[in-house]
Amino acid sequence: MNKRNIERISHLLFYTSLALIIYMPLHVLIVQSASLLTGGLSEWKAAKDILIVLLAPLMLYLSYLQGLFKNKTFRWLIILGGLYALIHGLFVVFDTHDDTYSAIVGSVYNVRILAYLLLGYVVGATRNSRKYLQYLLTATFLIATLVALFGVLQYFLPSDLLTHVGYTLNRGVKYMFFIDDKPNLPRVMSTLKDPNSLGAYLILPILMTVYALVDNKINKEFFIKPFKKSFLGIALILQVTALIFTFSRGALVGLVLSLSALVLLLAREKMVLYLKKYKIVIIMFILLSSLAVFQARNTYLFQNLVFHADKSTVLTDPNEKRVILTHQAIDDIAIDPLGHSPGSAGLVSIKNPKGGLLTENYYLQIAYEVGWLGVALFMAILSIITYQLFIMARKSPIAVVVFSSL
Repeated sequence: MNKRNIERISHLLFYTSLALIIYMPLHVLIVQSASLLTGGLSEWKAAKDILIVLLAPLMLYLSYLQGLFKNKTFRWLIILGGLYALIHGLFVVFDTHDDTYSAIVGSVYNVRILAYLLLGYVVGATRNSRKYLQYLLTATFLIATLVALFGVLQYFLPSDLLTHVGYTLNRGVKYMFFIDDKPNLPRVMSTLKDPNSLGAYLILPILMTVYALVDNKINKEFFIKPFKKSFLGIALILQVTALIFTFSRGALVGLVLSLSALVLLLAREKMVLYLKKYKIVIIMFILLSSLAVFQARNTYLFQNLVFHADKSTVLTDPNEKRVILTHQAIDDIAIDPLGHSPGSAGLVSIKNPKGGLLTENYYLQIAYEVGWLGVALFMAILSIITYQLFIMARKSPIAVVVFSSL
């Protein structure tokens, strides 16, 4: 009976994972366009979160049937994740100074990432995990390439294109982004909410595509059916171009760091040899690049692409604004180390009637909302995952990719 239950639940959760991988990057597009026809924008937004909450007991039940609770790492993740969720729940129930609706929404936003972690963990522990993983990675690669293709096209298409499918500020999303609000400097977000989200989303598929492109064995291992190198090359060009067109500085830095980590994990010795062999060329490249940057530092394009502001900027300089918000968040956290309640920081706080703070940093946001204890629990969970991925990277190619992206 247990075997039959495990098989049925495993299939259900696998198909849920597959559906979410395809749906998530299209979430904003689907929500905006579907709600335009049917109404119920809030309900459409909440649907995926309601689904994952409803499935949580089933995931825990499958974990029990699989014997995952015997695993020390899994037990720690469950304990820490449970405490993290409990802190949010205590704020919702007992904090009389917060806005209850904002606190609930903020709690869901913060805790749902752990539900997705649990979903991935239990699907990865099933008997068919290898086959499942190939389907999931193939879906990830294909949907990311399609999203990247639309992102590249978006750069050249009319900027108001998405207004026809419900993208408006009063419905919660911009139809287009621009560097420093300059119409001649668009930033693409494709089907996601904003350019930074698109840039961050594309990092993992890019690493996966690079790895599969340079190693035929990995191409066969990652995907249901190996892709031709020409197709992988075209996909990689689209993914990287879309990321560049986001003009997300964080995503670009993240991609460089992730690619460096990938190379170090896969070919550390070769990299050291190349650095020694071509050190003169590398030094000359760095010097010439530094000189070029120095010469271009005051140009219109350089100022806007690098600093997202120039002498004509009327609004607050975005870099100065981030520094101000960071200092304010740190000061407020020091004043109230127990937290200000979920929904008091980040995007949810924009509509919080009791006010809030856009921290521009997720770790500061968690500390602001649920205090030092909350951010410590979150960092502990992340540290365990990071360590486990690093250990697994010796044997698992996908662990190499995920660890590098993280």
